[in-house]
Amino acid sequence: MIYNIIIIGAGHAGIEAAFSSSKICNKIKIITSNIDTIGKLSCNPSIGGVGKSHLIKEIEILGGIIGEVSDYSRIHSKILNFKKGESVHSLRYQVDRILYKNYTIKLLFLKKNLIIEQNIIEKIIIFKKYIILINKFKKIFFSKNIIICTGTFINSKICIGKNIFKGGRYNEKTCFLTKSLKNIYLYISKLKTGTPPRIDSNYVDFKKIKIQYSDYTYTFSKVFSKNNNIKCFISYTNYNLINYIKKNIKKSSIFLNKIISIGPRYCPSIEDKIYKFPNNIKHQIFLEPEGYYSRELYLNGLSTSLSFDIQEKLICKILGLKKTFIIRFGYNIEYDYIDPRCLNLSLNIKFLSNIFLAGQINGTTGYEEAAAQGVVAGINASRKVLKLLLWKPKKWNSYIGVLINDIILNGIQEPYRIFTSNSKYKLYLRMDNVIFRLLNLSYNIGALTKVKFLYYNNLIFNIYNSLINFKKIKSFEFFFILKIIIIMLKYYGYIKKYIFKF
Repeated sequence: MIYNIIIIGAGHAGIEAAFSSSKICNKIKIITSNIDTIGKLSCNPSIGGVGKSHLIKEIEILGGIIGEVSDYSRIHSKILNFKKGESVHSLRYQVDRILYKNYTIKLLFLKKNLIIEQNIIEKIIIFKKYIILINKFKKIFFSKNIIICTGTFINSKICIGKNIFKGGRYNEKTCFLTKSLKNIYLYISKLKTGTPPRIDSNYVDFKKIKIQYSDYTYTFSKVFSKNNNIKCFISYTNYNLINYIKKNIKKSSIFLNKIISIGPRYCPSIEDKIYKFPNNIKHQIFLEPEGYYSRELYLNGLSTSLSFDIQEKLICKILGLKKTFIIRFGYNIEYDYIDPRCLNLSLNIKFLSNIFLAGQINGTTGYEEAAAQGVVAGINASRKVLKLLLWKPKKWNSYIGVLINDIILNGIQEPYRIFTSNSKYKLYLRMDNVIFRLLNLSYNIGALTKVKFLYYNNLIFNIYNSLINFKKIKSFEFFFILKIIIIMLKYYGYIKKYIFKF
């Protein structure tokens, strides 16, 4: 059988690519090394943030599922930048890892036109108009287009102190596609990322640390009747902890020169923080619950590649964590990525138009950035099958466009993360007007079903009708409509001058 599209990898990019492409064409296969890890949150159990929540709202309008799955599995939510202008208002969720993974798998298996297979691809060969994929047992797959969404799994190694071993995640196999990618003349380099230890919440002294309550916020997509008021906590580093790390900093993989690549600027390891800011004693550590029934707390801000014995002693020096135990240890990963300057804005390779790349393989970091690329790659791969024009996202009407234009036109020097400050059109690219910006585009490129398009159109009609008949609207709708009017008046001059050029 010759497939129209084969997707390699079932992380956030692969899942969104599978969903978006299966709406437009058929004969689609997604291949993953382990079906049980589909939709697994590799690092922190949180979705959204500054800029990232804008991406999720845009993905939702483009037919993606990350917003719906996040709403289903959220256990804690926060509105960020609430005291600032509406253009930088952002949502951030803590989610239940198990609920998130299970709901993603459920949606994926219910999808038509989609075949899911557990396999490991080891070779990619170009043969005339087709692409040949060869697995570990020499089985051959033929496809017209492929989307590579392998994340941090290509030729990756895990570093813990002096110890180095192959792996994309702890206890998961790496993917050996580097040779095949070099054979098709792609420039390959290395980046790194890391994850902190997880601790047992039963032994945490919560009286000594600050509680962070949930906000009762709006949602990305749907409202589910679940408790989203699970508490998060904040602790801080202190002099004893900083001094202990300084004494043992040379035992870290980074300072042993086991890792030579660059990591995310906005998510550095604790060793990097102490090395770059030696006079700063107080660094925040966020204690984030992993789920409703989980005892694990994720220590956001304490990413490390120190050895296991040092990590155990290090944890006990944090305020409130003196008697706790580590359930999972922290580690760093160094992995291969492709220079994204070899891509078109439609995310296919310039000189091999039937190969698409999406996710961390392009040098980005974060679930939301990967999901956004997956949507674009999925839509364009399926449109290419039908011989339609490919969609090239624009910077002026979406943060997806900002993300893709930034990585392709400027290249990557460090793992790329989206921020609202990355766009000069940020006063126009708000969360509250995504429906107005992208609805018609989404329907015209085939990303949105007719049922959803009619639903959103009806919503827009009701909003405009309420604006025209302002005096007749019901009391419960008044605040919502008044907010829209205030925002429109506030940003009217800017949008008129900079977006529409008159």
